[in-house]
Amino acid sequence: MRIVRLFLAVAVAVGLSCGAAQAQVIFSEDFEGLPLGPNVDEELAGDKVWTSTAPSGWSVDSSGVPGFGTADDGVTEWAGWNFADKAWWVEAAGDQRRSEFSLGQGAVAVADPDEWDDLDHADSAANGWYDTFMSTPAIDISGVPANGLTLSFDSSWRPEFDDNYHQTANVTVSYDGGAPVQVLLWESDSASGNFKDAATNEMVMLGLDNPSGASSMVVNFGLYDAGNDWWWAIDNVAVSAVPEPSSLTLVVFSALGLFGLRRRR
Repeated sequence: MRIVRLFLAVAVAVGLSCGAAQAQVIFSEDFEGLPLGPNVDEELAGDKVWTSTAPSGWSVDSSGVPGFGTADDGVTEWAGWNFADKAWWVEAAGDQRRSEFSLGQGAVAVADPDEWDDLDHADSAANGWYDTFMSTPAIDISGVPANGLTLSFDSSWRPEFDDNYHQTANVTVSYDGGAPVQVLLWESDSASGNFKDAATNEMVMLGLDNPSGASSMVVNFGLYDAGNDWWWAIDNVAVSAVPEPSSLTLVVFSALGLFGLRRRR
């Protein structure tokens, strides 16, 4: 009876210890803190509907968008990654399935080469296709065990492929300033092994192979090789970590092992 009681106590301790080791969110961004302002080129007027200003610490590189930074930049609101009130974006673009992104609420990050192409812009064939990249600030991952991270975000992806533009999305992660590691690749060519069909309302979760001892990471979201295609929008970006097993967990499992040995004798 004493052994049974010990086993029950150990089992309870295991449950408590495992519960304490659940994933912890160490970084999150829902874009709701952005000060949205008026529209620029879109016909649908609004006072607090759009901004090109990224959240604090984030960076956006849209230098690969033909005409970016000039008057010849297409529809300015969509010249690369930008941030918009989702309801306004949906209405301004005539919906076309954008409203299916119910996981995205309020302000969302949008790269919309379809809507961007509705005004004149620098020639893509001569200047390169629509390429835009958005990066998080450096995220502190000190003390997280190897392979102990998960990246999640809500996504609305609608692809298109033709002879000229091959809308492609990827996500890369860089640890401690090192070379970026690709963790997601979506292509719009149905013949590709990386083809991603339309998924206009999806929660994406990616397990990350963070190396042992890494102290920081940067996540980059890219949309490139695009033209008059469709879009990629994201919201609710989060990085979660599973802490290393506590000493209590190790003691508990040791006790269970001893109990098993004693029972077999």
